[in-house]
Amino acid sequence: MMIPALSSVRGLLLALLITACASGDSPEEPRTDAGLQDAGPGDAGLPDAGVEDGGTAGDAGTCLDDNPCTAEFLDDAGVCVFPAAPDGTACGDGDVCTTGDRCLAGVCRGEPSSRPPATHGTAWSLGTAPAERAATPLEGLAEFVSDDRLLFGDRLGGSGLSVSLVRVTPEGLQRLDHRVLDVRVDRFFGATDWSDRFLTFFLPLGPDRVVVVGTRQRLELLGLEGDRITTLSQLPLHSSSNSILAGAGRGAHFWMCNGGAVTPYRVEADNALVADTTHVLQLPGTCNSMSVSEDGNTLWVGTTRGLVPVDVTNPAEPVLKPALLGTLSLFRAQVHGTYVVAHELLRYGQLGRILVYRLDDLGGSATPTPVKSFLPVEGTVRWERPVGFVLFKDDLLVQWVRLNGTTRSYVVERHALSAGSVSSPVAMLPLRQSEEVGLHISPFLLAGRGRHAVLQPWRRVVALEGPDALRFQTGIHHGSFERVQVAADGTLLAAGPFGAHRVDLRDPSAPGVLSGGTTLPADTQRLRLAPAHPGASTRELVTLPAYGANVHQEAGTAVLSCLRTTPGGPGGLLEPEGQVRLAGGPAVLASAKGQLLQAAPITGGGFTLRRFALDGACTGQALAPAAEQTLSVDPASSETRKGYALALDGERSELLLGEMHYLTPDKPARIPLLWRSWTGEGTAATGELAGSTDQFTALALAKGRGLVIENGREVYMLEREGTRIVTRAHVNLAERTGPVDVSRILAFDGAVAYLAISTVPAGVLALRADDLSELARYPTPAPVRSLTFTDGWLVFGMNEALTVASPVCPVPRVPQAR
Repeated sequence: MMIPALSSVRGLLLALLITACASGDSPEEPRTDAGLQDAGPGDAGLPDAGVEDGGTAGDAGTCLDDNPCTAEFLDDAGVCVFPAAPDGTACGDGDVCTTGDRCLAGVCRGEPSSRPPATHGTAWSLGTAPAERAATPLEGLAEFVSDDRLLFGDRLGGSGLSVSLVRVTPEGLQRLDHRVLDVRVDRFFGATDWSDRFLTFFLPLGPDRVVVVGTRQRLELLGLEGDRITTLSQLPLHSSSNSILAGAGRGAHFWMCNGGAVTPYRVEADNALVADTTHVLQLPGTCNSMSVSEDGNTLWVGTTRGLVPVDVTNPAEPVLKPALLGTLSLFRAQVHGTYVVAHELLRYGQLGRILVYRLDDLGGSATPTPVKSFLPVEGTVRWERPVGFVLFKDDLLVQWVRLNGTTRSYVVERHALSAGSVSSPVAMLPLRQSEEVGLHISPFLLAGRGRHAVLQPWRRVVALEGPDALRFQTGIHHGSFERVQVAADGTLLAAGPFGAHRVDLRDPSAPGVLSGGTTLPADTQRLRLAPAHPGASTRELVTLPAYGANVHQEAGTAVLSCLRTTPGGPGGLLEPEGQVRLAGGPAVLASAKGQLLQAAPITGGGFTLRRFALDGACTGQALAPAAEQTLSVDPASSETRKGYALALDGERSELLLGEMHYLTPDKPARIPLLWRSWTGEGTAATGELAGSTDQFTALALAKGRGLVIENGREVYMLEREGTRIVTRAHVNLAERTGPVDVSRILAFDGAVAYLAISTVPAGVLALRADDLSELARYPTPAPVRSLTFTDGWLVFGMNEALTVASPVCPVPRVPQAR
């Protein structure tokens, strides 16, 4: 059985879900009313003037019946005919519990599967990209240990650290070895600035040894000899110790700083790690960065009161020298050859300058004039901030964030260094171009060595070519596996914010990445349209998960990127195919059967529901609605709407629309719901749930059943009785044995719901729709963001990995449709 992942009706009948547009946590209160109140039918709105559902306006040359077991074509008379496909043609019968699906007499049939639910093999990525609209942009670590080797560290949802040793070659990135450590990747929360950085980081001592620093956890010395990662020793750190912000070292000696103190460490002959607490140095300000000079004799410490040199010619007797640039508060400082580059750190809401000085000019007490200044610009036409740098012997890379009208751009510029000056930009690469709000702006710690650099927050690797060029480098494991989709040849397509991969699933215990990498261009948008499955003519919304499960269009007009499979045969990668524009935000979005629906709130109450056909070319045009209606979910309410959500059932052309009313912590939230056909035909059903927060977790709709999750814990199974929505089952996941919170509905087919667990340890929870009893729990290395299945296997897509599992089979199921 091969069912495409990006279809909400084909691949496990993924009922596309949207959560509330309002963000932020609200105080939790016990739910006081689990039931539903009777309500009258909702406002059906204006008549639906669009094309027939499932059809294609103006598409007379295409015959589609969505049946894999017919060989549809247009005959000479212009009439669509649908003869049966040859027996044995591969197909997907829409049932996750069958395998080996083949056509027989025009019907797709498969053999029943009864494997117990369990996880199997995992394929790992490296240098994964952040989920945009997240509160903090960074996802993981990157540090060079030699000119052509670096370590990527990917944080596994707070539960661990995935470490990859990678070689940078002219052909791209080559992963040499991989380990998973039980070290949390903790974030730094400063009292005076909002720079995004970690309290867990790599501290290289040379090409064959690196210290993994886990604040308040442990130090772990890793050996890298023979291009293999091995643990040589560990040193526990006290759970109440201060935050370690930076470190530097070489050979058998290294130094780490917390607050205004620098503590020396050494590596003994047996690789044991020892702290030298008798030679702790007190700095004039708070330490933010550390580096060691090329000759290993000077430790350079960037502090809130300038750049502090420490003489470590005799590592056992470090000598603190007078501070330089004492008038500057530094986020980072680096010395290389002739130059010192200092990135200024300012208070909340401000990003400082990047200043370049000659090292020889820093001997006096006064702050010299910089050779080059990279300054923030504030204006109505031009707005920009420098957010990071990499200093080489003869080159300097500076990364910027720039706003030009509605477009936000992250770019990196290359400057040539000579004995007396810093050149104007000799090369420039765009890292990100978007009209969405996107990531929070922050100064970043960038890594570089030799002729390569890793740029944050996407950890894109760039190479310096010749005297005046930059180019990206990637590898087949480089990037995220967030969204998964089954290709026509049985391989799996995985996509992240800037990556596309093809994965071999023939051995479920050892899925292998075949091709791809971080290859999508800088202007690929978070909101995306793609074929429902490879080769399909209709598109569906496949936007990458953001800060939660909602597919959220910002105010105004949004740009949507279109993807296609690479021409030239089955199993091709996903690649860009243009863009379209969608007016009418803010709104929530969902799609099914080649239809895109947009629910935009109306001031004072109600929604404008627009439906768009997604069969046309992506040439930059503005999408025009095929139909537009006005809906009212809670017409009698005078309360402020805090959030709203939308889910679709593509097989029945139905929608479930809800909104959230939240007043005070001492009163339960109201969740009015409207269930109806999206064409406006037939009667509508309404009802209401009680909640405790101001936003939904997720909604889904399939086979005449609605699934609602609120507060990550309260799960409701709903059905229609005439004009009423009634609760058939309800459970609080926090009150069960092994309590969990969930973040999104990964799949729902009316019989089984697969939910992503948001608490540690990460995993997937399978619930029976009839009574919401637990059918299975799948452990995963990181939080799961998408799900598909192929030939009887589930595949969980994550930022850092993808895991193959066997589904819950057999269970009582409502009949499934293709």
